[in-house]
Amino acid sequence: MYKYSEKDTQFLIERVDQFEKQLNRHLSGELDEDKFRSLRLRNGLYMELHAHMLRIAIPYGILSSEQLRALADVADKYDRGFGHFTTRQNIQFNWIQLPEIANLLRDLTDVGLHAIQTSGKATRNITADPLSGLTEGEIEDARPYCELIRRWFNLHPEFSWLPGKFKIAINGAKLDETALRIHDLGLRLVKNKKGELGFSVYVGGGLGAAAMVGPETASFVPVEDILSYLESTMRIYNLKGRRDHQKKLRIKFLVRELGASEFARLVDEDWQETKDDPELKLNLKELQSLKEVFALPIKPLSLDGFKDVADFNYGIWKKNNVRNHKVSGYSIVNISLTKPGAAPGDMTSEQMRVLAKLADQYSSGELRTTKRQTIVFPFVRQDQIHKLWKSLEEYGLDSPHQGTLAQIVACPGRDYCDLAKAVSIPIANRVQERFNDMNRLLDIGDLNINISGCENSCAHHHIADIGLLGMQKKGEEYYQITLAGETLHETNIGKKLGPSVSSDDIVDAVESIVNVYIDNRKKNEKFTDVFKRIGIDAFKEKVYG
Repeated sequence: MYKYSEKDTQFLIERVDQFEKQLNRHLSGELDEDKFRSLRLRNGLYMELHAHMLRIAIPYGILSSEQLRALADVADKYDRGFGHFTTRQNIQFNWIQLPEIANLLRDLTDVGLHAIQTSGKATRNITADPLSGLTEGEIEDARPYCELIRRWFNLHPEFSWLPGKFKIAINGAKLDETALRIHDLGLRLVKNKKGELGFSVYVGGGLGAAAMVGPETASFVPVEDILSYLESTMRIYNLKGRRDHQKKLRIKFLVRELGASEFARLVDEDWQETKDDPELKLNLKELQSLKEVFALPIKPLSLDGFKDVADFNYGIWKKNNVRNHKVSGYSIVNISLTKPGAAPGDMTSEQMRVLAKLADQYSSGELRTTKRQTIVFPFVRQDQIHKLWKSLEEYGLDSPHQGTLAQIVACPGRDYCDLAKAVSIPIANRVQERFNDMNRLLDIGDLNINISGCENSCAHHHIADIGLLGMQKKGEEYYQITLAGETLHETNIGKKLGPSVSSDDIVDAVESIVNVYIDNRKKNEKFTDVFKRIGIDAFKEKVYG
C-alpha cells in the first residue's frame, strides 16, 4: 500500500504552517473574507449552512486502518462524532470551527492525509476504480498512474488558477466504476493493435445544471506521453476557458462551444510542440517502482474442502455484498453504510474504529471508498467471510442493501449545505422505509437511486437509474426525476421524466416507476434495458396519470 514519503510529509507540515499564518491574519481582521476565501477553498474549507465543512482527500479511494482511526479522532475532536463519504471517494466533516482548522490539518499530516486542492479552481483529488488491481480482465491497475499524475499536476504553477475546478478519473478495468466520461478529464487504460499500453482520453464531461458526456479527444496516447498530452489539454483550457461567465467556467462549456473535433485539434497542435520534451516523458522507472508498491499484499490460496456456512441472513448479505476476486481464495467485500434513519454515506467515529480494527483482522489493514458511498475490504479470505459478517452484525454494520434499491446515494442536502434547494437525507430515509422488505428488494434486483439537493449534482443523480434533483417552487420543496442514467457499460445522462413532483408525492412517484419496471421487464433485464425498450411514456403515464 502506497504511503507518502518523508519529503511529502514535510511538505504537508509546511503547507499547514503557511495556511495557519493566513488563517490567523483572517481571524485578527487583517485579511478580509473575500481575500481569505480563495485560500480556504484551496485547502478544502467551505462555509456551509451551520459551520465550516472540511473536505479531506482520499487519493484513489484508498485508506489504511491507521488513517481511518485518525479520521475517527478528527470526528470526535473537531466535529460531532461522524463524517460523510462523498461520491468522489473523499470524506467531509460538516461541523468544523474555523479557529481549529490548522490543528485539525496538522493532526492529519501525521498519517499522510490532507485537504489540499479538494476545492478551488485547480486539479482535484484523482479518483480511480475502487476495485483497481482486484478484478479479472483489467488492462492494468490504474493506481500507479494516478499517483504519478497527481505528483505532476498538484501545485503545477501553470495550472494552479484554472478557469474552474478540474476533476480527473482514471480506470483500467472492464467496467467503468469511475464514471470517466462525466469528469472534466477521463483516462482509460487501453492497448493498441500492437499490444502497446496507452490511454484513451475523454474531455469535457460534467454534471450540474448542464450535464454533458465527455467526448473522446484521443483514442490512444502512449503511456510515456500522457503528461505532455494532459498539459496540452489543460493549457488550451487555461488559455481559452470562459473566465468571463460564472456559469460557464468548466471545460465542458469550452469543448461544447468549440466543438469536440476543434478542441481536440487545438490540443494536438500544442502537443506536437511539447511531446518530445524529455521533462514531460512519464518516468517509466518510477512507474515500475510504484507498481511494486501497489502490488497486492496477498498470494493465491488453496481452500480445498472449505464449505461456507449455511445461514439465511448471511446468505442474503453475501449475495449482495461479496464479489469475486482475481486471486483465488479471496473475495472483495462491500460494506454498506446505508441504514434506515441514517444519512447515506455517513459513518460515526465508533464505526470508523470498528472498521479499522476489522480491516486489520480481515483485509491487510486496507479499505477503499467508492462513488456509491460504501466501504470496500479488498482482501478477505473466503474462509473468513462469515466471521467478518458476524463482527459486522455485532456492530450494526451488516446492512445487506449493497446493490439494491435501498442502497441510496445522497448528498447532505439542505440539512447542511447552503447551496441546496431541498433536503436529500429525509427523502432517502422515506424511500428506504417504503422499500423495507428484503424479499421485495431482492425481487426488484439491482436498481439504484441517487438524490441531489441542488443542481450541482454532488450525488450524481444524472447517472442513476432513478435520479432525484431537489428544487424550490414558491417556497416548497419539489423533485425533478430523471431516468436511465448509466456509466458502468456506457455513459448516458438520465432523461427528464416530466414536471417536478412535490416532496409529499415523491416517494409514491418512485414506487410507481419501480412498478413499471417490474411489470415490463423480461428475464435478466436491468432498469436501463427496460427503459430503452419501452420508452419513457409508460413511466410518465404511471407517475402523472
